[in-house]
Amino acid sequence: MTNSNEITALKKYVRATNFLATSQIYLKQNVLFKRPLQHTDIKPRLLGHWGTCPGINFVYANVNRLIVKHKREFIYLVGPGHGFPAVQANLFVEGSLSHFYPETIPYTETGIEDICKKFSAAYGYPSHANPEAPGQILEGGELGYSLSVAWGSVLDNPNLIAACLIGDGEAETGPLAASWYANRLVSPDNNGAVLPIVHINGYKISGPTRMGRMSHEELDLEFRGLGYHPIIVDDEMETDIFEQMTAAMDLSYDMINDIQRRARSGEDVVKPRWPVILMRTAKGWTGTTEYDGKKLAGNCESHQVIVSNCAKDKGHLEALDKWLASYKFDELVQTTESGELIFDKDIMSLMPPKELCCGRQRLSYGGEVVRALANPDLNKLGYGSETARGQRGFSMLKMGEWMRDAFKLNRDQRNLRIFSPDETYSNQLQAVFEETDRAWQWPIESWDQDMSRDGRVIELLSENLLFGMLHGYTVTGRHGMFPTYEAFSQVVSSMADQYCKYVHASQGIHFRKPIPACNVVLSSLLERQDHNGYSHQNPSFLGAMLEKHPNIISAYLPADANSTLVYTERAYADRDKLNIIVAGKKSLPQWLSLDEARKQAKDGIMVWDFASDENPDVVLAGCGDYATQECMASLVLIREILPRVRIRFVSVSELHSSGLGSLKFQSKPWMMDEVFTEDKGVVFNYHGYPNTIKKLVFDYKGNRRFRIKGYEEEGSTTTPFDMGVRNGTSRYHLVIDMAYKLFQQGVIDESQHVTITTDMLQRLVDHKNYIKANGVDPEEIENWVWTR
Repeated sequence: MTNSNEITALKKYVRATNFLATSQIYLKQNVLFKRPLQHTDIKPRLLGHWGTCPGINFVYANVNRLIVKHKREFIYLVGPGHGFPAVQANLFVEGSLSHFYPETIPYTETGIEDICKKFSAAYGYPSHANPEAPGQILEGGELGYSLSVAWGSVLDNPNLIAACLIGDGEAETGPLAASWYANRLVSPDNNGAVLPIVHINGYKISGPTRMGRMSHEELDLEFRGLGYHPIIVDDEMETDIFEQMTAAMDLSYDMINDIQRRARSGEDVVKPRWPVILMRTAKGWTGTTEYDGKKLAGNCESHQVIVSNCAKDKGHLEALDKWLASYKFDELVQTTESGELIFDKDIMSLMPPKELCCGRQRLSYGGEVVRALANPDLNKLGYGSETARGQRGFSMLKMGEWMRDAFKLNRDQRNLRIFSPDETYSNQLQAVFEETDRAWQWPIESWDQDMSRDGRVIELLSENLLFGMLHGYTVTGRHGMFPTYEAFSQVVSSMADQYCKYVHASQGIHFRKPIPACNVVLSSLLERQDHNGYSHQNPSFLGAMLEKHPNIISAYLPADANSTLVYTERAYADRDKLNIIVAGKKSLPQWLSLDEARKQAKDGIMVWDFASDENPDVVLAGCGDYATQECMASLVLIREILPRVRIRFVSVSELHSSGLGSLKFQSKPWMMDEVFTEDKGVVFNYHGYPNTIKKLVFDYKGNRRFRIKGYEEEGSTTTPFDMGVRNGTSRYHLVIDMAYKLFQQGVIDESQHVTITTDMLQRLVDHKNYIKANGVDPEEIENWVWTR
């Protein structure tokens, strides 16, 4: 039971942090409110969101109380948008800001002046949680990701509790709504726990929230239906809100401990009912309640900056003066002769040991705790010299074998997981189930396959939930993979963008070291979505990500299984990256030995000597495994027709926003001429949208020589080869394009050009007639074999 001293301490703590949050929004001087406010004390531009700050401070204080009481590791995630003044206020009071920024934010009045002057100022501090702030693992500008990231952070961290504050506006988003289902996936045996706290302050920018208008009974029913144990805290109840919250936090902690204790003693805990606190407080609580007849506190009017004309309007200034005075901040802090601040002893009683402060939590600095993976032996996994060039194999099956062996080698470290939106089998990664299972905490039937309480494959049909969990897992120092259908990766495009922003903002922050890469695997590719149809044909994610920082985004498009293995190994060795590996799951020709694949991976681009002639008349390039197969088939065709024509084949296996191949390659643009020649026509067959490649070669002086082929947004239910036909990427189209380039350059005459083009067009007509009559591609296409 909470004693009166704790309640007193909590109330003082929240008063202090509410004052500091308010000061950051409004004040550029007189930040300790030592005299009545003047217009000149007010910032010229007022930004920030006051309404959510009191709730953030209230929860932070209660989390600190549990840390002090139990000496347990906590991490605090703030989901509500733009509440950073409150986060920063707590980081200052606990000393984390002064620890990491001793020169600019000392534990003095000067430090408070810094955070006030720079909050939401040019080159200052953002309005939302950010990597520059200690203890943060989520770039908080976009709503909906907090709970999934929290779940990811506690995986394989059995002593960690992630307290996750969720705004009731944020709770209306799709990613957040799906995140409640993670309770089906996370075992209480070897993982930590998430304590969700939904802040129901009732309003968004200009209207009410869904939960804000729900009764206690409705809230209770909803969260019981989701599998949680709801605990309601409401400032309109007769019992003091501080007493309610401490009781709720204590009950939640005891429930978490009980669930984990039972699981760790060998009990099969089915459907663990984790606690969730539903905290109802007024929006803008403790602020100005009304002004000029308009209700502010407990209304959407308090969402952002209230009494916002303090720099000029006397009435607004007086309202702010009265508001700040209500916190009696001078009673809560003293200044020593040296200028250092000493907070009230009751407030200090809520300060955790330094190493357990939320801003100093070691697990929020993944680069400090990361351990490199022990890598499988590629020589044992890859297709060896006994595999003839062009013989068929399976890229995704080999990746699955790599992951299987990686799980085995890193079993004791428990630092590797797959986050798969229900596609582990479909994407041909099933070899992993020889070593681990899919995690599942609800009932497991006797006929269910590859499911257990502690499986390392997290599988649920929500891209949003699983990508968020991967985010939380990697930023806290572990390694993960997100394999998904290519067409539906676009669902998490914005989440991936926010992840990249987090990584980019972290770079250069002296207390953050590089974290493991976020590895996205795109399979079930558009070229083999003939049976699923047009809705499953979409390579947009690639193009979207290739707009981002070249030092952070790498897109790997290996041509075969050995190349896939090489790039998989590289992806897990990378730091501060988002890697995209694009690999087909169907049978495809194998082109490179492991040594050749390693050689190509150094530059991300290579002339395939075995398929090329010296002094070429035309250049053919392929990027993507199915695209490469069609390129190689077109080489066979055109050499049969024009045996004296010399052709160079260039394989591109790596893309960045700065161009083709590795960054080292792009720093020497003259090498483009070496690879693609100085003056010969180039036909480029690409897996995705042609405009992606057009952008990447735009600055190259020879770009007009390029004829770029790719997905033209044409498709339906058809045959695999017809997918390429419809988009102009088939072998017949490539022969037509190479013939045109040869004709332009005078290598062949008009008669030859017309004859070749007519021949290929007729083959396309014959193919269409054949598949309409037979329903499948002809044998010579379905089982095409490479010959040189």
